[in-house]
Amino acid sequence: MSSCTACKEPCNKEILRCRLCTGKFHYQCLNIDRAQYFAITKEQASSWICPSCNNITRRTRSNENTPVRRDHFPPQSEDSLNMSCDQPEPCTSHYLSPPSVLQMSSANAAAITNEVTMDKISALFDEKLSASLSVFMDSFRKVLKDDVREMVKSELGAALKVVTDDLSATTDFICAEQTLNARMTGIDRISRNCNIELQAIPERKNENLLIILKKLCEVVKAPVEDGHISACRRVAKLNNASNRPRNIVVTFSTPRIRDLVLSAAHRYNKSHPGQGLRSSDLDIPGEPRRFFVTEHLSPEQKYLHSATRKAAKECSFKYVWVKYGQIYVRKDDSSGAIIIHNLDSLQKLR
Repeated sequence: MSSCTACKEPCNKEILRCRLCTGKFHYQCLNIDRAQYFAITKEQASSWICPSCNNITRRTRSNENTPVRRDHFPPQSEDSLNMSCDQPEPCTSHYLSPPSVLQMSSANAAAITNEVTMDKISALFDEKLSASLSVFMDSFRKVLKDDVREMVKSELGAALKVVTDDLSATTDFICAEQTLNARMTGIDRISRNCNIELQAIPERKNENLLIILKKLCEVVKAPVEDGHISACRRVAKLNNASNRPRNIVVTFSTPRIRDLVLSAAHRYNKSHPGQGLRSSDLDIPGEPRRFFVTEHLSPEQKYLHSATRKAAKECSFKYVWVKYGQIYVRKDDSSGAIIIHNLDSLQKLR
């Protein structure tokens, strides 16, 4: 650890270093009090010259054509520096007052004591701006609030318009789709209003479906001429895994002929309770099997009819029937008929 050039005691952080000889001095050894030491700026400290080097410089310098140069610090003082390190006392406890090292005027001392600091500047700004700042902040908050309200209103209005347009387009599309489905259902129903469907009639090779149909009309006593029959054919199964025979679809010339055959088949089944129409009534060889004469329903209606019959059985409904493409159920002979429009309608049965 280096020592003070004046007192030879170890140096601490509160020292001055000579620019020429690089000697270190306690500020106490230079007869500078603490306030004066901390008033010295970095520029003054970096250009400071110790008393010894200062004396040498003065003796060797020619001042014939040069003005008298002021001392290095403090620059704001009008008094010259007169530092001396003659006979310094050790800086162990306290220092005797050596000859004056730094002569400062009372005005300079007061200036150092009352030096401008950042805290004082801040306090001054706060004092000057406190009143106007409050008014400014109130005005700023109001303007900001109004701007934010207008911005949010504008953005929400635009977003709501987009959502409304999308919802309207979606609703229009759904309505159009429902309308189209209703029209297709109506067209499909109209295309089937001349048809009947014969279900579970045994299927044979080289069978004559026209003869089977005429025999059916003869059994149920429904007079139908050949000119009233437009087509008679078997159709593909909806479920290929089923072992039931393919259904026979018959197309008549008018809906009235179709209704005549359906009514006659219904009367026959009602007059033969527990038996109904059987394959033996159509002169089909083999074990007699029950078959059914129904309206020609679409695949969707057939699925709904099947679900209705299952629900009616679970809920102890006595009657399930189809008329003009509509599915009906009835609890018993004394209850009214219920129309089944869709699967949701089946919840009414439970």
